[in-house]
Amino acid sequence: MKIDYDYMKEILEIFLESKIPTSNWNDFITLHKDNEDKFVFHIRIMFDKNLIKTLSNDNKTGINQAYRGDEYEYSISITEWRLSSEGHDFASAIVNKNILNTIKKQFKEEGLSTIIDISKKIMIKKANKLLDEL
Repeated sequence: MKIDYDYMKEILEIFLESKIPTSNWNDFITLHKDNEDKFVFHIRIMFDKNLIKTLSNDNKTGINQAYRGDEYEYSISITEWRLSSEGHDFASAIVNKNILNTIKKQFKEEGLSTIIDISKKIMIKKANKLLDEL
């Protein structure tokens, strides 16, 4: 499965729009109700890159899976998730329409590590440009 940056943006927006500091599986029902595999894939990728963390020391997602026939079945332990500081930085960048479009057009074949670095550089460049205008 390939990373869908529009979908990742939707996940990150739910974190950013939350009224409390944590979210969990139930907060993302609109995203996982139609395609749990896609949601789990993206959440796990973001955990891999430390964009999302849990409140526990083991940092487990609370998502377990078993292969049944030709598809996965998931059992969920409701675990509180939060955006890490790195996650907030990336979310701030990717929710920017111009940055997301740049990523999708010019860097769509790059891995997530590269996209995270690129998005930071674009944000820094934008901030420097604003500072120069002051």
